[in-house]
Amino acid sequence: MPYLISPRVHLRVGWLMIAAVIVLSLVPIGPLPELAGGYEDKLAHGFIYSVLMAWFAVIVARPAWRDVAIALSALGAGLECCQALLPYRTASFADIVANTLGLVLGSVIALILTPGSPRAGRAK
Repeated sequence: MPYLISPRVHLRVGWLMIAAVIVLSLVPIGPLPELAGGYEDKLAHGFIYSVLMAWFAVIVARPAWRDVAIALSALGAGLECCQALLPYRTASFADIVANTLGLVLGSVIALILTPGSPRAGRAK
């Protein structure tokens, strides 16, 4: 699968997305509008982590997907621990579960985007 953007730009955008997740996870934010029966926060977690997983998975070899998932899981769990220390944020194990489900969904999306390619993201 040919690159739509250069691998270097792809990685830089990915790192910017991670930086945005870190900032948004640690700054005070008001409540999300109630659209999904109180599960908006969990849906947001799942969506964000699925996008991150898919974004990085299409650029690295499939054997490294596990490492990407572990790193993103550690990021999510670490941010939840940091939130537990902040008076204006709350930590939640359910958020970690939502992050993990997002990583699974992101892996499935990456599989769809890179069919039959044992090494996703490799330039030919």
